[in-house]
Amino acid sequence: MKQLISATLSEEAASIYNSWQKQKKSARLSEMIVRENKRMALIEALELRRTFLYDLLGQALIVIWMKDRSNPLVKKINSALEGTIHHQYGWDD
Repeated sequence: MKQLISATLSEEAASIYNSWQKQKKSARLSEMIVRENKRMALIEALELRRTFLYDLLGQALIVIWMKDRSNPLVKKINSALEGTIHHQYGWDD
């Protein structure tokens, strides 16, 4: 099914669009929409995976810390989690 669309483009986007070869603009735009949709789905999946792995690392960190606070993995994992909600402040000392 094909659909005619109307869009307002930025000056930069319009310049790029107008530089494309005539008779191929629609095909190229269609390919770009499909490709971008796939990329967005992949990015969303990767973000969910990253969140899952951070949570898993955070849980592992606590288990290791409770068994052996001097284990070198405590510092390594905690450093890897810096900037996330799973980072344990004060454990790097």
